[in-house]
Amino acid sequence: MMKFGKWLALVTVFVVLVLLCLSVGSVKVDFADVLRALFDQTSKHRSIVWGLRLPRVLMGLIAGASLAAVGAAFQGLLRNPLVDPYLLGVSSGASFGAVLSIYLATVSGFQFLYRLPTLSFAFAMIASLVAIVLAKKDGTIPIVELVLSGVMVSVLFSSATITLLMLLRRNITHAYVWLFGSLSGMTWNDLLSPFVFFLLFFWASLGLSQQLNAMAIGEVQAKISGVNTEFVKLIVYSLGSLAAASVVSKTGVIGFVGLITPHMARKLFGSDHKVLLVSSALIGAILLCVCDAIARVIVSPSEMPIGVVTAFVGVPVMLVLLKKGENHG
Repeated sequence: MMKFGKWLALVTVFVVLVLLCLSVGSVKVDFADVLRALFDQTSKHRSIVWGLRLPRVLMGLIAGASLAAVGAAFQGLLRNPLVDPYLLGVSSGASFGAVLSIYLATVSGFQFLYRLPTLSFAFAMIASLVAIVLAKKDGTIPIVELVLSGVMVSVLFSSATITLLMLLRRNITHAYVWLFGSLSGMTWNDLLSPFVFFLLFFWASLGLSQQLNAMAIGEVQAKISGVNTEFVKLIVYSLGSLAAASVVSKTGVIGFVGLITPHMARKLFGSDHKVLLVSSALIGAILLCVCDAIARVIVSPSEMPIGVVTAFVGVPVMLVLLKKGENHG
């Protein structure tokens, strides 16, 4: 009964905050007007709600859910509470692709900015693939090697990104805004690929939830109990990186959501991955939706990059986690 109460509270908060986020912006729209705009075609606020705010809020929900669920799965696989969805170099690869697109548009005059999401996604996946290939050893993917290869790939692409930023003369503000994440200007077309890749990852990871539970205890014990650990790792790492890359290619780099949300979900609902993945996705969606609303109003009529807001939330939580780790040590 207590767990049902928690789920009911979480879903209620989810619905209320989505409506709140739809009402926030340069033009204030009341709750009642939001509901009217959603269902009444004659509403004067319909174009604002349907054309501008709903795609943005939905992208925030998809991105938050995706990053949080991937973070929960990665933390379970690696048995490390400080792992995030960008473990395999997704964010650094995506950042390089985005800045490369801006740089090419600047030096050539061609409209490479239209290709920014494509290049960002491509380099995010290249980074992940390189990290997995470098980590592979005798047909297995050892945890230590994977973490190290992810760090090396991240450093490589980050160095390349800094080099391009130094060469940029124009559009550098656009590059910096992208590097800190933004949901501004989202359209209905932007939602498709992040949503599809999130569903693929979510469906696969839920199907592997028992195996993830076993591997969270220990890889050796999981193998003894009959879990094909290498298959699980390959599926989760590959689909998780795809989901994270598709989000980052549209929104820019948004930190801390995939790191701190799984801890909140574990605290509320426990560590069973079948429950953890769902609760992490819901909490992540709520968190990013709220952070985006804050980003829109805190320096109105301008906007603060959403990554800055998530950092202000995430850093204190990270410090608490590190302090707890020291105390347990």
